[in-house]
Amino acid sequence: MKNWYGAVSVFAGTFWVLAMPAAHAAALDAEADAYQLEEIIVTATKVGEVSAQSLPLSITVLDATQISDANLHTIEDVQRQTPGLNLTRNGQWTRLYMRGIGTNLDFIGSDPSVTVHVDGVYQARTATVLDEFLDVERVEVLRGPQGTLYGRNSTGGTINIITRLPDADPRASVSAEVGSDNLHRVSASASGGLGSDNLIGRIAVLQTEHDPYVDNRHPTGVDGLLDDNTVKANGSLQTFFGDSGTIILRGDYYDADHVPGAFKSTGLNALGQPVALTPLLNIPDDPFAVNSDLANPQLDIDSWGSSLELQVDLAAGWRMTSLTGYREMNNAGQEDTDGSNLTVLVTAVDEAQDQVSEELRFNYESERLKWVTGLYYLNEQHDSDLQVNISGGALQRRYVTRNETTVMALFTEATYSLTSALNLTAGVRYSDEEKQFENQYLPNVPGHPALGPAFAVDETHDWQDWSPRVAVDYSVTEDALLYASASKGFKSGGFNVTANDVGFDPEKVLAYELGTKLTWADGAVRSNIALFHYDYTDLQVSAFSLPGVLSISNAADATVRGIELENQWLVSANWMLMFNYAVLDATYDEYVAPLQVTAVQVDMVDVSGNKLNASPGNKFNLATQHYWPSAWGEWRFRVDYTWQDEQYFTAFNQTVSSQGAYGLFNALLALAAEDESWEVQIYGENLGDVDYSTASREFAATTTGVTRDINPPLTVGTRLTLRFD
Repeated sequence: MKNWYGAVSVFAGTFWVLAMPAAHAAALDAEADAYQLEEIIVTATKVGEVSAQSLPLSITVLDATQISDANLHTIEDVQRQTPGLNLTRNGQWTRLYMRGIGTNLDFIGSDPSVTVHVDGVYQARTATVLDEFLDVERVEVLRGPQGTLYGRNSTGGTINIITRLPDADPRASVSAEVGSDNLHRVSASASGGLGSDNLIGRIAVLQTEHDPYVDNRHPTGVDGLLDDNTVKANGSLQTFFGDSGTIILRGDYYDADHVPGAFKSTGLNALGQPVALTPLLNIPDDPFAVNSDLANPQLDIDSWGSSLELQVDLAAGWRMTSLTGYREMNNAGQEDTDGSNLTVLVTAVDEAQDQVSEELRFNYESERLKWVTGLYYLNEQHDSDLQVNISGGALQRRYVTRNETTVMALFTEATYSLTSALNLTAGVRYSDEEKQFENQYLPNVPGHPALGPAFAVDETHDWQDWSPRVAVDYSVTEDALLYASASKGFKSGGFNVTANDVGFDPEKVLAYELGTKLTWADGAVRSNIALFHYDYTDLQVSAFSLPGVLSISNAADATVRGIELENQWLVSANWMLMFNYAVLDATYDEYVAPLQVTAVQVDMVDVSGNKLNASPGNKFNLATQHYWPSAWGEWRFRVDYTWQDEQYFTAFNQTVSSQGAYGLFNALLALAAEDESWEVQIYGENLGDVDYSTASREFAATTTGVTRDINPPLTVGTRLTLRFD
């Protein structure tokens, strides 16, 4: 509760400072007369391009320049710049959390709580969430339930990744980078007309590789973990017809073939006590080293997709948009899931997934009304072969599973100007979802005490939901917006792949938010503040009830509340300061969870009052960026520091499954030609060489102990970019 009362104090104090006397504001305005921040334009509300400062919602936007300046390569980097956004991992699967809303359910039959859309197309599986950015125009992070416009599973929020569209004029760029651990990253892009005034195209390619960040000390195990070997390509064609019609065909390809991330045994069970096998464990003291006996871990992901977008004006004020998407993914991996020198657990998975989606939208705009309404359809086919090999394969749990999801939805949202300063927004989405789930459990020794009997599940469940949103905003001045909103989020129900229980129901969140968006000092300062409260019900919670067997149920309720601040200040024409801060109080109201203490002992523990997963009480990011001219071109120097409180990875809030408070320093020095035809960058990341974890696994908690992941150490590099116009 201390964090919450502190948050209210911060909110009140900050609002008082921002609501300064007019004389002080005028003085700052005169001081900033020669410079101002660029306007942030987004398409997040699906009504066309609008200013982010005019929207009654919390949104962080990073454009191509900011992505380059901050050296951001994936959503993992974005979360360090974004208040309220956190992530954890389970091997190749990424778990996104927004304001404490997230899930640790990764396998077939379940869905995320924070969605990712690339050029408007939903990315259903989390194995590709951390694909590298390539030719990205901007990233939009919308916090809070986005069910009305984005549908199911956007209970925490959604992340939109928007790639660049083709240019009519010929343009090209090439970039080459070298760095620590034999890093080599090469990218190139080209855009221009294709022999016709009505046809333009764009293509971009990227290849990244580096040696393992983590050393493996085992004499017969793999040399190291956490390397990279990926290839990615994007392409688009755009044509125009009539007075305002356009068709955009997009395609992308991604291939990753490398050693998976590193999870290291702690030698402690879920209560932080030494496990029985402790005398046999050899755990390196070096935080960036493991002792893994597995010689052939692997992670091979390939995915591709395409989309066809049609936009056409129908009549005065009316516009139609059709977005058809298709995606495929294949994911094969094998990991040492006990993270130790002992041959206890090796997990292998082979997945194939494809999806087809269609969104048909109609927009209407008049002097006082902006309205969007539409239909949505999704069909996803997902097959999985999951194998848990125990004691070198002497015992094996195998799950052969198929899941088909079909979703249909109708949505509408409108903003009406009651006066020139007062707007009312209201919308609702109706969703109808069906999942057909087939699962065969095939133990190699049926009935063995460690494996249990074989079983088969063939179930079909369906769910319906209404997801409304209401917001009101008032422009105190042209540069000061106040807003309040209420919205409801819905996350799909699903099935438990590791047990023969039938399944679990949807979870829901009812969210309330108050906020202000201020631009002052003649456009040199931008300050956004949001205060929120969530009632989070029927949480889909999971914990191990037996080795390799999850218990999943809608057994918990929670309350989430907090405050977020985002500030940018253009101190002078060549000096910028940025400060983001989040206070979060996310706790279980009621939850009694199964805790696996030994291979045969499971205790029921009341964790009511404990913090939700990946919910640090405080988190901030501070950055400064300075520019200065020279005879060689423009220099640019940036330093940023991100700090966050302790966070827990399970509901039991035990130290063994947590990460204490830590901070990361990054820096970048760049020199660019005056005409921007070339640029050289030198950068350093994690300059303090901090060892930290973003996830834990309790899979081997009763044998070799809880494992925690290892993240990259200090890395440095240099990048050369050439641009041709």
